[in-house]
Amino acid sequence: MKTNFIIIVTLSVALILCTVPDQLAGQTRDEMVNRAEMLEDGAQNGIEHDTVTVTSSKTDTTSISIGSRQILIIDKDGKTDISIYDRTGRESDRDNRRSGRFRGNWRGLELGLNNYVNKDFSLSLDPGEDFMELRAARSRNINLNILQYNLTVSDNNIGFVTGLGFEFNNYRFSNNVSITKENREIVPVNYDEAGIDLDRTRFRAIYLNVPLLFELQTNHPRRSHRAYVSAGVIGGVNIGSGTRVVYKDNSSRGRERVRDDFYLSPFRYGLSFRTGYRSLNLYANYYPTPLFQKNKGPELYPFAVGFSILGF
Repeated sequence: MKTNFIIIVTLSVALILCTVPDQLAGQTRDEMVNRAEMLEDGAQNGIEHDTVTVTSSKTDTTSISIGSRQILIIDKDGKTDISIYDRTGRESDRDNRRSGRFRGNWRGLELGLNNYVNKDFSLSLDPGEDFMELRAARSRNINLNILQYNLTVSDNNIGFVTGLGFEFNNYRFSNNVSITKENREIVPVNYDEAGIDLDRTRFRAIYLNVPLLFELQTNHPRRSHRAYVSAGVIGGVNIGSGTRVVYKDNSSRGRERVRDDFYLSPFRYGLSFRTGYRSLNLYANYYPTPLFQKNKGPELYPFAVGFSILGF
């Protein structure tokens, strides 16, 4: 009886904290208790707003959840301790686990390195294609994944992930060349002329990506402490590309920029593998779709590896 009375009184206090004060003005204690009982009945019927959840344990500890508030009632040595607080941080993680919602790992900012292989899966390019050789350490891959949608398969640690993101592929050429379109194919532009000191050349391709990933997570109650592994496919559409050349000519600095489609494959699909634990998150993408359209340029297949530097 004592515990039941404490629960009812605590529910009344919590309702005062969770609702607008002028809505409770003039209500008696009995009215608030009746409202708490109605809310508890509504929680059992699946009502989401002002949800009340009551759990008990053998150690005389009662936990009551109302919306974003949580109340702990602990009976020990004849004394009763009542705590009321917002469920943030750890508690929100624990609540998400109880609610059965799955949340994957796609949205965020990723940084990695770009490269490509030929049809024999070799980084060494054939003669006639070697003008596409890269400075691998300077060819960067940047992914800005802005939208994420989750589909729970089992509990809250197995599910599918999809969303939307932008991929920026920056290819830095190792030779003093750039590329251009000529006679309906990609050919090199040589900058080995006398008096020109080439600083750097870059080719950029930008894609809009939509993933479909299947993800498994460990069963830790806190999401931030779960290890995960995911694999799936990424569909992409090219939304922009261009070249940039920076050079010195007779002690003056010059830049050349060209924006074109460069006969890039307009649509592509890729295979993606991702894994992580806490702050360490790695990804690897490989695209079986050639970088350039058939017979329009070297037959090269892009890939990227890197890590997530910011999740949101």
